[in-house]
This record gives sequence, C-alpha cells and structure tokens, in this order.
Amino acid sequence: MDAKERGGFALPDLKLYYEAAAFCWLKEWMLLENTDILDLEGFNNTFGWHAYLWYDKIKVHRAFKNHIVRKALYNVWIRYKDLLESKTPRWLSPLEATALKKLNMEAEWLKYREILEQDGDKLKLQSYEKLKPKVRDWLHYYQIMEVYKQDRKIGFQAEKSKLETELLEPNTKNLSRMYNLLLKWNTQDEIVKSAMIKWAQDIGHNIMFADWEWLWNTGIKFTACNALKENIMKMIYRWYMTPVKLAKIYHLPDNKCWKCKETEGTFYHLWWTCPKIKAFWEMIYNELKKVLKCTFPKKPEAFLLGIAGQLVLKKDRTFFMYATTAARILIAKYWKTEELPTLEEWQMKVIDYMTLAEMTGRIREQGKETAKEDWKKFKIYLKNYYKIEEC
Repeated sequence: MDAKERGGFALPDLKLYYEAAAFCWLKEWMLLENTDILDLEGFNNTFGWHAYLWYDKIKVHRAFKNHIVRKALYNVWIRYKDLLESKTPRWLSPLEATALKKLNMEAEWLKYREILEQDGDKLKLQSYEKLKPKVRDWLHYYQIMEVYKQDRKIGFQAEKSKLETELLEPNTKNLSRMYNLLLKWNTQDEIVKSAMIKWAQDIGHNIMFADWEWLWNTGIKFTACNALKENIMKMIYRWYMTPVKLAKIYHLPDNKCWKCKETEGTFYHLWWTCPKIKAFWEMIYNELKKVLKCTFPKKPEAFLLGIAGQLVLKKDRTFFMYATTAARILIAKYWKTEELPTLEEWQMKVIDYMTLAEMTGRIREQGKETAKEDWKKFKIYLKNYYKIEEC
C-alpha cells in the first residue's frame, strides 16, 4: 500500500480512501460556509458543529451519533484529531461552538485566525477596539473572551496545519490530498520493511537505507519496461514461490531445491547459494568483467537487487541493471526445472534489452547518444568475442 518512493506498490488502501472521503465531508463542518448542507445534516443538533468537533459536546448530546452518517464521520475525525490538530486550530470558531443550533444560522463566524494576534512568542486575543467592527457588542466580545481563556490552556496553532493546507484551503483534489496525507501517517512507522530484514539476514550484513531508497526512486527507473520493473519488485519482496514455501502451504514431504536436490529450497538458496546457481552467476560475473573491462566484488545485493553502489562505475550502472535483470529473468524461466540458462541465452536476452533501452530513451526524450554510451562496451564485447560486426 505504501508509496513507490518508499518501496511500496502504490496500491489503493480502501480503508484510507474511505477515511479521506470522510474528511472531504467534514470540510463543510469545519468551514461553516454551506448553511443549506449544515442545516440538512444538523437538523436535530443542539450545539454548533465546532462544539462536537472540538469541545466533546457529544458527551452532553448523545443523539448526535444516532445519525448514521454523522456517527461515521465523527468516528473518523476522532481517530485523527490529535494527529491533525495538536493545539487549538486556527479554523475553530469559539462563538459558533457556544451557540445553540438553529435553522438558517449565519454563515460568517469569526475564526481564531481572524481574532488572534502575535504577542511575542504567544498568541493573544485582540482588544475590543480592534474587534469592534467584527463583533456585535461588548457582550459578544466577552463571550469570545471566556472561550479564549479555556482554549489558551491548550495553546493555539500558530502556523497553518496540514489539515488547512491539504483540505480546507484547496478547492481541488481534496480526496487525493487527504489520502496521501493519511497514507503517509499510516506507514510512517514502517521505515524498515520485513523484506529488508530478510535480505539482511540472508546476505549476512545490512543494506543501507540510502541504498534501498536509491533502488526505489532511481534504480528501478532504469527502464520504461514494466516487465523488467516487475522482476525487481518481485525480488525486493521475495515473491517467487520456493519448495520450502510450497511445502508449508500444501504440507508436502519434500522441500528440497529443484536444482541440486540436496538442500532446503529457500528463496536465497534458489537464487544464490545453490551450487548450480553459483556456477551460473560465476559465468555471468566473468562475462560482465569482460564487458566492463574491470573487476569488482561479486556481491549478492548487486546481482539480485541491482544495488551495485560503488562497485560499478556510474556510467555503467544502466547496462549492469539490464544485464543482471536478464540473468534473473532467465533463472525464473527455468524456475522449477534442473536446467540452467546458457551463456548464449543470456547474450540474446541482453541484445533484446538493447532495443528496449533505445525505446526507453525515445520515450524519455534522452537522445540517441545516451543509449549509445550506455551500450558501447557491450557492443565492443560482442564484436571482439563473437565476431559480430554491427549491433
């Protein structure tokens, strides 16, 4: 459900969409502008809307929650109230909250953002002389003063809150704005995902969070082809079914590796530690050294996830991503068999991806020179070792 920038699939969370839609409805209760809607929805309210939202008048007037819509919206508000507004909000109207609800009530209620002024590090109520044009009389002013004294104990929101900037002020895209805000809050504790922990356990050391962020935000965008991106996401979240996983699901007696038939077929074994798979990766590693004309450590995170870091030069990383992705997709092709891909199959797959890279360049308007530079070394490799004149 998390955003792609945080390693998620950006799939919709229907519960959060429901809550975001509820906030779009609650917007009318907070702004107090559409009196027709407010009269219809609050036909049997005893107090003002802000009295229920902020001052817990629901404890006095329990009939407020007897309405099926009001109850649902109020429950969503209570769930996020402390996150959205930790102090007395700027949009709160102290007079509307204390007024007894009647039909056809006025639409222009004074909000705290209009009647407070800065006094050093604190906010204080403006004097009667300053508010005289906005209030009816001195009694009206002192009613505001009494509510202000109570709210001062909690403190006032000095700057615009996220609720104001994302919901109350904009007139467009309110649903998507609120959904993104709620999604961020609901996933903020999930910085280290379970898949990241499993990868660290398998390879024997932690992968830096900055490397994961690079993979999510930059590394996966090396191509415009969704099939290749899908392979990387499957590797990150370890989606491939293994003998161990299938044995647990179907209560099978055999959970041995499909390739070597000796060791438990765990995810990491099938992708890296199996003797046959090791031989295949050694072959790919040797060919990459020939292509790139340099040597570098053979690390599992580089070949299985594309997190090469400083192992590979920056100008060679795009090709490295294509080459290792081609190898992984070929392994997946022979997933449940004892066979392994051949060198010729890998070379043909990478040649196919050369065309994909050129198409990606045209889609992104990168120019032909970028693609030529990325694949220059591979073309020389084919020409020198396999007598191919043109690629």
